[in-house]
Amino acid sequence: MEQDKSVPSWPTLVGALTAGLVGGTVALALLLATPAPSEAQLGTSMNTRSAPMVFLDCQGRIWGCDRSHFRTEIQFVNWARDRADSDVHVIVTSESAGGGGQRYTLDFVGLGEMEHLSDAITFTASGNSVMAENRDGLTQALRLGLMRYAVEAGLGEDLALSFDGDISAFNGVNGESEADGEAAGYPDPWNYWVFEVGLSGNMDLRETRTDSRVNPSFDADRVTEDWKLRFSSQVDFRRNRRQLADGREVRDDRDDWRASALVVRSVTNHISVGVDAGARSSVNRNRHAQVEIAPAIEYNYYPYAEANRRQLIAHYQAGVEHANYIEKTVFGVEEETLPRHRLGIQYNAREQWGNAGFGMDVSQYLHDTGLYAMGFGGNLNYRISRGLSLNLSGSASWVNNEIYSPASDIPDEDILLGRQSLPSGYEYGARIGLSYQWGSSFTNVVNTRFPGSVR
Repeated sequence: MEQDKSVPSWPTLVGALTAGLVGGTVALALLLATPAPSEAQLGTSMNTRSAPMVFLDCQGRIWGCDRSHFRTEIQFVNWARDRADSDVHVIVTSESAGGGGQRYTLDFVGLGEMEHLSDAITFTASGNSVMAENRDGLTQALRLGLMRYAVEAGLGEDLALSFDGDISAFNGVNGESEADGEAAGYPDPWNYWVFEVGLSGNMDLRETRTDSRVNPSFDADRVTEDWKLRFSSQVDFRRNRRQLADGREVRDDRDDWRASALVVRSVTNHISVGVDAGARSSVNRNRHAQVEIAPAIEYNYYPYAEANRRQLIAHYQAGVEHANYIEKTVFGVEEETLPRHRLGIQYNAREQWGNAGFGMDVSQYLHDTGLYAMGFGGNLNYRISRGLSLNLSGSASWVNNEIYSPASDIPDEDILLGRQSLPSGYEYGARIGLSYQWGSSFTNVVNTRFPGSVR
C-alpha cells in the first residue's frame, strides 16, 4: 500500500540517502574493480560504438517497476522487447524486508559480446516509502548498474554522473523520425510493430452447475514519438447452467465480442489528435452489434514527457454511434444511428507526499441533449506524518442515456444471471482508510523462511 508523508523527517532522509549511497558505492566499486584502460581504449571491446540493448524482466508484480519512467529517465541505453535482441538481461525481483520495507535485487546478465559482464545491485525501500520514492530509487539503481555496460559499449567518454549526450547520436538515425525503424544501429524489421495472440479459458463443472468460458484475443500495437497505433479484438464464449431446487434448468449462453482501433498523432508537447473507433456486441446491453467512430483532440497542461509524474488532461471527442438491438427498445426502435460527444478531464500526480488523482466524464447524445451520463471519481493517498497515512477514494455517476433498454419486461432469471439489468439513474461509492505504522526503522534484515506462497 502507498503511504504518505507531507514533510520527511531527518531519520527518513538519512535512511534514503544511506540506501542511495550504498547502491552507488556498490556500482562504483564494481566499476573501479575493472582495470582502468587508457583514454583511447575506454569501452572499446565491442566492434561498434552504440548504446547497449537492454531487456528488462520484472519478475512478478514489482511495486515501482515503471517501464515508461525508466525509458524516460535512462536515455543512454535502448530497450529490447525480446531477450534474444539484447546485450544485457536485467532481472528485477523483490521481497519483503523488516519494518514493512521492500528489498529489490537487480541482476545484470551480459549477453553476446558482453557475456563476460555480470553484476548485481540491491535497493531497499523503507516501509514508509510512497510509489514515487520506490520508483525513483529503483530507477537510480538501474541507472548505476547499466553504466558499465554503456562504458563497455563505447559510450564512456560521454558519461559523467548523468548522461550528457543524445541517444540519437548513437542510434544511426541522425535526426530522422523513429518511423525509420532503427534504434542504436539495430535493424528493426517489424518497424516498431508488436503483435500478440492470446487464448484463455476456464471451466467449473459440478453436478448442479456448469460454468465454462473461452476468450480468444488479438492485439497489434505500434508506438513511436510521433504515432500511437493500437488495435485489439476479443471474443467471449460463455456457457453457464444452473439447476434449481424444483429440477428446472436455467442456462446463460452468450457469444459477446469486441474490437477497437486507436490512431493518435502527436502535434506538440501538449496537444494530440486522433481517431477512436470500436465495435462490439453485448447481450447485457441488448445489442446485436454496436459500431462507433469518433475523432478526438487532447490537451495536456503539462508536457507529455512529465506524464509519469503528473498530468492534467482534457480529452474531447465527437462522432457517431450505430446500434442494432436484440429487442425493440423503450423508444420503439430496433436499429438507429445517433451523433454523440464526450468530454473527459483527468488529473494525476505522484509526489513525495503521496499521490492523488481526480477525473470527470460527461457524454451526451446530440439529437436529444436530455440523454446524458456524468461521472466523477477521485483518490488520495496522503502521508500525514511519519508512519501515518490517509487513503481516500470515491466515485459518483448519474445516468440518463440507457437508450438500449428493451421495451418488454426483463425476466427475473436474466436479472439474477446478470444477462440484463434494470435501468439505474445513479451510482455512488466511497472508501476511506487510515493506517499507522511504528517500530524499527531498520529494513536491512530479510528473512525468507515460511513464505506466504507455501503457508
